[in-house]
Amino acid sequence: MSSWSRLMQPSEEECKRIFQELVKLDGDQVAKRCGVIYLEPPRPGGRRGRYIVNLLTRTYSVELDEGEVVDLIAGKSAPLETAYIILRYLSSSGGVGRKEDWTQFTDFPRGKLYRSYFDRYVVRPLARTFGYDSEKYEAACRRLGGRREKLGGISYSFNFLPRVRILIQLWAGKREEYVEPKANLMFNYSARYFLSIEDMLLAGRIMVSAMASEARRS
Repeated sequence: MSSWSRLMQPSEEECKRIFQELVKLDGDQVAKRCGVIYLEPPRPGGRRGRYIVNLLTRTYSVELDEGEVVDLIAGKSAPLETAYIILRYLSSSGGVGRKEDWTQFTDFPRGKLYRSYFDRYVVRPLARTFGYDSEKYEAACRRLGGRREKLGGISYSFNFLPRVRILIQLWAGKREEYVEPKANLMFNYSARYFLSIEDMLLAGRIMVSAMASEARRS
């Protein structure tokens, strides 16, 4: 299966493979590198611990014994894409760099290869959902823990994962003046140390999907 096929629909088999890699790593080191909590099992003897990970406003438990990512708020298994991106994040080997500028998707290694997919599955859906309704956009941003930034357009930053931040920008359109809306999504520079470019594309899709879900609730 190609990397793009895995990205479009991560498989349960791929998650199981990452779990097998994750259990071999030192839990405390993973927790320190990724900014998460590692809880050792209450009793030793073959059992493994679990990680507590925040993604946007939700909290997940990565159960190493059961091989499952659980949404602690909903009390059920996390959606497959969410589980996959959390597992990829925890199994990364990079550290945090000093440079933390907001970086365009296409400026990351191999980002230009996925430019059309990023536009199709991230930027355009964002503009389509919120392009003419900045109030709905801002309400969705706030409900997902967004912080207003003094940058271009209407900008909000999010803690997507503890070491991965996302910036979303919207330039609202005006139908009466035939002004088309524009949108953009960027990552902090250090995201490259925790997610591959394919993972970043998936993270963008998850972010926009969460925004659209919040819009439907309003």
